[in-house]
Amino acid sequence: MTGEPFAAADVDPTGLVEKATRFVSAVCAWIVTVALGDLAIRAAVRLETRWDELAYHLPFAALRGGLAIPYDMNDEMYPWYQGYPPLPHLLQGVLWRLTGSVNATGVVCYLAFLTFLIYCHLALRARFWLVALIALTAPMVLIHTTVSYIDLIGNSFLAIGFSSCLYLYLFPERPSRVILLCGLAGLVGAAWSKYPMVPLVAVAFGLFAVIGLSRATTTGLSRRQTATLLLLAAVLAALPYLQNLYLYQNPFWPLRVPVAPDLFPYVVDTGNPDLPPPLQEYGHVSLFIHSLFEIDHPTSYDDRPRWIIDQGNAWIAFRSGGFWGAGVIFYLLAAAILLVAHDRKRGIVACISLLGLLSLVAVLPQSYELRYYLFIPLLWAAAIAMTFPRFRQAAPRAALLFLLIVPGLFAYMASENRMYYEISRIDYRAVAQKWGAPDYWANMQRGKTYCAVGMAPIGILLTGPTMSEFTIFDRTRVALCPEDSTILTQDGVQYRSRARR
Repeated sequence: MTGEPFAAADVDPTGLVEKATRFVSAVCAWIVTVALGDLAIRAAVRLETRWDELAYHLPFAALRGGLAIPYDMNDEMYPWYQGYPPLPHLLQGVLWRLTGSVNATGVVCYLAFLTFLIYCHLALRARFWLVALIALTAPMVLIHTTVSYIDLIGNSFLAIGFSSCLYLYLFPERPSRVILLCGLAGLVGAAWSKYPMVPLVAVAFGLFAVIGLSRATTTGLSRRQTATLLLLAAVLAALPYLQNLYLYQNPFWPLRVPVAPDLFPYVVDTGNPDLPPPLQEYGHVSLFIHSLFEIDHPTSYDDRPRWIIDQGNAWIAFRSGGFWGAGVIFYLLAAAILLVAHDRKRGIVACISLLGLLSLVAVLPQSYELRYYLFIPLLWAAAIAMTFPRFRQAAPRAALLFLLIVPGLFAYMASENRMYYEISRIDYRAVAQKWGAPDYWANMQRGKTYCAVGMAPIGILLTGPTMSEFTIFDRTRVALCPEDSTILTQDGVQYRSRARR
């Protein structure tokens, strides 16, 4: 037993509370099974139709997976493909190639989330159903489980890393070599997934170094072995950035590096991102707080659901929010209470560390866009589920009350976001129809080379009904089109480009 025991003042002499807790746990497990089964089907049959999906997620996945699609990427997107961490789109591309279905790209986020849940259950001894219920209560997590956006993939890896680090600290007496190895693997996966993960991965490596090299941690490895393992994992995590530095003289190519930008070439400057219109003068921290707690956010909209994949089409909530403010308050308080109840000293340190982690996120670029930081609700879900068994043992009535509240919050969010549980088939042809691609197919001929000018994001859709009929070059200007190609524009006009001499 670690630290000071939580006073067991809440006794259950008749065993009724224990029986009720088991019953509620069984019901919760059944709810999670149904919900995850529903989301698995939705992810498999529904292709996302939004701009980002078509402009770069599908093209990147096709290239990473080696699919023979006659599509040459948009010139503005290509630098992103060159430098961006490859893992999420590689996974999407491989699954697309193995299944033969572009819809497979939307399954990878679901599988990454499922991997996180399974890891929590098997390695961290955190009940699968409890982690899932808490995590899916955050609308943005729910939405991203069934789409081809890659945010949840990297954040699932990052959550594995941070929750492993927390486990090592809270349970130093337990054998933890596997936890250390899996946690470091999660950090490598996160670093290979998205640029915004890098500062957080660096912090996590530092925490692993402090905890892993402690004599109290029973990894079964010597300090030298642990240090060597940490160094190898850090180098592996840094490989995409070292490659960019070598090829493009910028570790974050094609982005402008915030620190010493004049030292590194770049194509894209994200220094002035779009902000919520009424909060233009707010700093990073204020924007993050408004976003995290959804301060003054509307509870309904006339033209969109309360929460959407990127939180666009809004005013004060523009590209912000998505964790549900009431849920954030409840689960942050619950995590703090259970951590301290588990072990007063270590729990207080863990709470301070989690607060510090939130403070770090608050100052990171675009921190108010919470879809980039989905690991936050995943981490508090893991923290609560890891410490719940001891809380249940020491305070069974309070634990039962907590278990009654959790599915209640989940049910309310499931009702608010029921459209994201709806199963409706949206395949490639349906997406093409929505964006008007068949209107172009009807006037195109096999064997010709076409250049789609200023037609983002539908360039890849113009390759035809099976993505193999027509050769498409996606360009922003006619001057960049291949010689003797037929030009396609948004008004449908087609004409031959002159051969350049």
